[in-house]
Amino acid sequence: MRYRRALFVLGLGRDAAPQLAFLRRVAPELEHLLVVAELETPAFAWLLGERPQAPDEAALEALREAAAGVARSVDVKVTPELGGEALAALCGAERTDLLVFGSRSLRRAWVVSAERKRQQAAVLWCEGATAPGPIREIACVVLDEHSRAELAAFLRDHTDRSHHVTLLSRASLAPDLVATSLQVSGIEARVDVSSLHDAPSMQAWIEEWVRERPVDLLVLSRISSAFLASALRTAPVLLLPPPSVTRPFGQRPIDVPDLLDDGGPIRARADHVAAVGNLAPVPDQQLAFVSGGQVVATVSTQGGELELPPGLSASALGVYRVGESPPAEPLAAIEEQVAVIGPGSRPVVVVDSALPDQTLRSVAELAEASATDVLAVRLRPTRSCRSIRERLRDAGLSPQVLDARVVLDEGEALDVSEALDPIRLARVASRLARAGSSVSAIVHRGEVAPLTEGFGVLSAADLAADSSVILVARPAEAVTPLASAGNRIELELDNARARRWLLEAIALSEKTLHFQVYMAEDDDVGGPVEEALARAAARGVTVRVLVDSLHGLHGSFGARNPLLERLAARPGVELRALRPITELPSLTDLKRRDHRKLVVADGKLALLGGRNLSHEYYTGFDEVLVTPASTWRHVPWLDAGARVEGPAVEALESSFLETWVEAGGAPFAVGPAPAAGSSNARVVVHHGLREARTLETYLELVGAATSHLYVVNGFPLVLELQHALMRALRRGVRVRVLLGCATPTHGGRPFGGPWSNARTAAMELTHSRVDPIIAAGGEVHLFALRDVPGWAPELGLVHPHVHAKVMCADGERCAVGSANMDITASYWESELLLVVEDAALARAFEAELDRLMAGSTRLRSDDPAWQELAERRAWMRHWPGVLSA
Repeated sequence: MRYRRALFVLGLGRDAAPQLAFLRRVAPELEHLLVVAELETPAFAWLLGERPQAPDEAALEALREAAAGVARSVDVKVTPELGGEALAALCGAERTDLLVFGSRSLRRAWVVSAERKRQQAAVLWCEGATAPGPIREIACVVLDEHSRAELAAFLRDHTDRSHHVTLLSRASLAPDLVATSLQVSGIEARVDVSSLHDAPSMQAWIEEWVRERPVDLLVLSRISSAFLASALRTAPVLLLPPPSVTRPFGQRPIDVPDLLDDGGPIRARADHVAAVGNLAPVPDQQLAFVSGGQVVATVSTQGGELELPPGLSASALGVYRVGESPPAEPLAAIEEQVAVIGPGSRPVVVVDSALPDQTLRSVAELAEASATDVLAVRLRPTRSCRSIRERLRDAGLSPQVLDARVVLDEGEALDVSEALDPIRLARVASRLARAGSSVSAIVHRGEVAPLTEGFGVLSAADLAADSSVILVARPAEAVTPLASAGNRIELELDNARARRWLLEAIALSEKTLHFQVYMAEDDDVGGPVEEALARAAARGVTVRVLVDSLHGLHGSFGARNPLLERLAARPGVELRALRPITELPSLTDLKRRDHRKLVVADGKLALLGGRNLSHEYYTGFDEVLVTPASTWRHVPWLDAGARVEGPAVEALESSFLETWVEAGGAPFAVGPAPAAGSSNARVVVHHGLREARTLETYLELVGAATSHLYVVNGFPLVLELQHALMRALRRGVRVRVLLGCATPTHGGRPFGGPWSNARTAAMELTHSRVDPIIAAGGEVHLFALRDVPGWAPELGLVHPHVHAKVMCADGERCAVGSANMDITASYWESELLLVVEDAALARAFEAELDRLMAGSTRLRSDDPAWQELAERRAWMRHWPGVLSA
């Protein structure tokens, strides 16, 4: 053991050789030893005026000889018997770290207990120790959770691989807790655990346990005087000093999930444990992380979130809140211990931590039978990780808990509802697989099974129906799209050109015309398209039309869309409305809609983008007269689209076919499209409530960017994307964002019209999601137009709505489609996205975005007006999820 300065107290004249020999075994590297030989003082000597007896010189010389060589320097002093205060003062003056008593004096036990708060040295009673050789067998008494830290610090500092330690615990200690504590504390000794069984008391049990086993040293912490007096009868005793860390009164405990190490920075989260309701983020402050008994990182939280540096090389970490001054002993300050989870050698099943108890037990049985590890994921922040770990232990599972919000970097995730949990669980499993884990299956508790790739899917209902089911029984369903070469692709941000492309595609179609839309209006755009489709059908073209029933106002709640009614009645036109709602709807009925917009002509040409069938989407800015009296819907919107020829058309038409059959239409053949150009393209189809492919694609583009990013978006950024863009800024990527006003404005005043106030509120939410990007150095522009031909001069600067969904990265890749970058498009609604990998095309498109941004309003972080707006809408980060769709 590594004690350096010892104070040895015994009565002068007593044989000190055995005790000093034992001290040499306990502390073989002592630098200084002060031996205090106490002179016996007669009782009531102070009252009778008697002086202590003169020291026996022979006894004193014998003591010097016995102490010689125990330490590098030895000093022997003679004093009257020392009281508690005098003893504490002497220890302080001598910088003593080990106080040794040569006898099992009960009076000393009471004095030490009474003065312990002031006594910062360990106390050793060594009378009766006779075995030769170094200390090998150590028993440590664990009375409560607090004593573990003091014992851990002792074992870290004073033991090594040559020691065997037994923890004597009042309660059973979970093996995983012991293993984690050893790693966090940096303890090298071999450690076993023995728990109290069939004994009338802890004291009686320890006495019996020590009598039956060879114990060199019994180590105690946080014990009563009576317990200490009892322990002194069993073996040499080492009493550890009191803790040096005290926590503020009433401080709420913290909750920290286990961490995922995927090779990069490790994200973490700390919440306050609440008596009821959701966990609350720990206010911004520093957290210290401990490994090997030392602080390895100190990081400040922001909203409870933080990021640890990569390369910590730790399998477990202790965590504590840093106060005004750092603690002398970090192990005593630890409030939580967490595992750092990396790839293992066994297959992994990933489960929802909120599965019913019986389901968890079934998973445990199946996992044991198939030599599979199980990892739980907290998807709802309503239960502490500590309580979840206890549930997992009770079920026979390893108590490891990841938090989906941390793994996916979702922030507070207030707009992520419970219906999305199966997809989130699958996404966490995919992150684990990407980090190198062999994920075999997930077990969710939702009604809709997510689509996965590379691992199977089971629900709680599956296990309830057949507990013998094998965890990989259901084959994985591939959802990753492959890129195709040989495409000719054009991209546009021009409503008039998009209208021309649409009408030409219909007019030139010869065999089939497939048209899918989310909304359709009977207006100056919808009418001409209706006539074009009717003419195509009249000349023998098979025309199939798909429309979302709810948002197309056709078939749900008894609504009939006049335009679609007429179109469906045209000879040669077949129209299908998707997912009509005819009864009292659930939230899923209302939000799981089909947002795709697609046209495929003859299986050779496809158009896709963000446009619905109405005036504001397909009318050019200079094609309409706008005055201050115009309504907001009369002002055209900025949107984007793509024209595709080549092999990618087959994937696009296959998307239409799948949805057509789902809507009740008859299947039809889809054939390959011939090569038409040199662009590579990837078609990403997102199925609502089944996966999050378009969100993952956007995250992939942001994560891979090295130079610059362009983002065009008109809806509230999902927090995952916001965080990804801010990480890109931190690594030096230039981020440029173009957004608009959901209620267009002129001269700072909104245009009138129905729902204008609601749209303005939605706009504020959208802008609030980019405020952190502006503050972090992103270049955010509010789309603006001035002096448009045909517009009233008194309008001044006009900020139209931006409906385009565009992302470009590094002048190499562009993504265009129907997928907004909000929570609804990311999870709920089905979407379509085209990722084009063509440097020339990407650079030309970025140049067009540069032109639009050059004429727009830059939102600057140093602008007092923006600062006031950002502060005013900061509360919107708490916006209820159900309203953010």
